[in-house]
Amino acid sequence: MPATNALGPMVRIKDVRLAHNLTMKQLAEKIAEQGVAISEGGISNVENGNKQASDRLLTAWSQALGLDPLTVWHGPLRPTVVPGVPTKKAS
Repeated sequence: MPATNALGPMVRIKDVRLAHNLTMKQLAEKIAEQGVAISEGGISNVENGNKQASDRLLTAWSQALGLDPLTVWHGPLRPTVVPGVPTKKAS
């Protein structure tokens, strides 16, 4: 049964996995290359919200996909602010 509250990034990381055209098995192998073992079932449990991933797993997961770990945890919160460059305001 899925968790009642979102457990962090499972939707985003599933979307990223699919965008990279990776199966759960392929992703598990890439995560293992980062020194963290996880099964296909473990990936499925995190992606579907049945289990919460540890910080260590999320770090390995992000590295396996070539992402900044904070993007995996929080997603892009807002555009980068560059001093002296006006930001767009929502209309």
